[in-house]
Amino acid sequence: PEAFVHLLLTRYQLRELVIGFDHGLGQGRSGDVRVLRDLGARLGFSVDVVGEVTVDGRAASSTFIRRAIAGGDLAAAERMLGRPYSLTAPVVPGAGRGRRIGYRTINLALPDPRKLLPPDGVYAVRLEWAHGASGGMMHQGPRPTFGDAQRSIEAHLFDGGPDLYGHEVKLSWGARLRAVSAFPSPQ
Repeated sequence: PEAFVHLLLTRYQLRELVIGFDHGLGQGRSGDVRVLRDLGARLGFSVDVVGEVTVDGRAASSTFIRRAIAGGDLAAAERMLGRPYSLTAPVVPGAGRGRRIGYRTINLALPDPRKLLPPDGVYAVRLEWAHGASGGMMHQGPRPTFGDAQRSIEAHLFDGGPDLYGHEVKLSWGARLRAVSAFPSPQ
């Protein structure tokens, strides 16, 4: 815990640390509230502890939220987060298939592999960018109809939207509509 606190002090000029009531860091989670308060008193930063928060009678926790997202229970994750689960990423060129079949889409750069994504499938989504927003449908995962096994994130904006290549877009997951499917043809 002390090594991590020193990292925070030197890299980020730590002045105040806000932690959850059951927070632990370091080997064996040995850096608990008491240890961090002792370090704060010695090294000149304050420690504020946030009490337990419950939602629907259940303790809100990052572990519960991660499990809900990984399991596709985005409604439970949203209740715990107080907002929809989201990703912000730049719009990148795709294969141009959507435009060719009459459904213009945007492709988002895949996030760092450490970013937890819900199960692959088709989702109702909300997309926001610097000067606008739109509802849409998003396909996340491989594209078996086209023989493409690579994971992608591709969204169709209901109202078309402007040219967003190179711009950052915030995508918020809504309801999962279906799993990834292979169709006999693009049509």
